[in-house]
Amino acid sequence: MKPGTLDVIVPAHNAGRFLGATLQSVALQHVLPRSVIVVDDRSTDDTAAVAVACAADYADFLPIRLLHNTGPRGPSAARNLAIRHSDAEFVALLDADDLVAPTHHQLLLSAIQAAPGIVVAFGDSTEFNAHGEIVRSQLAKSGIGARKATTLANGIFTPADGMFTALLGAGAFGTSACIIRRQAALDAGLFDETLSFGEDTDLFLRLALAGRFAFTRAKVMHKREHDSNLTHARNTPEFDRAKVLSLTRLSAQAETLKLSAAEKDALHAELARAIDAYTYHASRRGPAGYGDALRLARSAGRPAIAFKPRHLARMVLRGMGGTSRSA
Repeated sequence: MKPGTLDVIVPAHNAGRFLGATLQSVALQHVLPRSVIVVDDRSTDDTAAVAVACAADYADFLPIRLLHNTGPRGPSAARNLAIRHSDAEFVALLDADDLVAPTHHQLLLSAIQAAPGIVVAFGDSTEFNAHGEIVRSQLAKSGIGARKATTLANGIFTPADGMFTALLGAGAFGTSACIIRRQAALDAGLFDETLSFGEDTDLFLRLALAGRFAFTRAKVMHKREHDSNLTHARNTPEFDRAKVLSLTRLSAQAETLKLSAAEKDALHAELARAIDAYTYHASRRGPAGYGDALRLARSAGRPAIAFKPRHLARMVLRGMGGTSRSA
């Protein structure tokens, strides 16, 4: 490990139309990273060619490396590959369609080094659409910015009550709006490569049990809204399913992880909510979908949630070719 160094990790699948602007936003940083590692995740467009062209354009001041994901397709394996290839002390996660503000690295490096034991530093972010219209502030949406906080330095804070329970709701901060201590990510087991959705929150939850988080209320990232976003509303059932899997594993390890009573209560409550939410979506697919939800609920030790009358009725109606407006 080389102390104080930062590498930027960019998983990219068919991101050719956005990747150039994303890498340009890195090139405009007030504090440049040591390097950028782009991982082409089996793209069928010009993603790799765009990365190579940008590497040539910025060769004098920003080394860009291109790797090819040979593991499971998806951001988890792509990010893990890059993190393992890095020997920097810190890594910045950056999705191939997002833009980082010029102060991203400067502010978050200051935050993660503001006090001992900080494993993740994050900032605020906005979303913008095809017309360049800013949609919202992520910290305002999640409520993180309004939580009681302890001041570490000018403009840098750490949540007074920790991050674990805040992260259970998911979407606490943007994945591209953070910097992670690389060794902490390795020690936590990196991203779960069996998850294609919610893999970032899954890792952040494990990191929240390993160390402290610091944040700034400054906007450090802008997330691009488009029809191919993994976070598109059409993928809500997949996010709920992934959350059930993630929280079931955490619940099984609650004693080993030494969760507090409050953390256990919050975890169990969110797991129940996730099972209920996934069962709703799955039951709308008929018996096959409902069967998957029931299997996951049983694995979590909460089959009664899947057996709620409204879920059963919805599944039966769908199986008969009908429709249901059940909540």
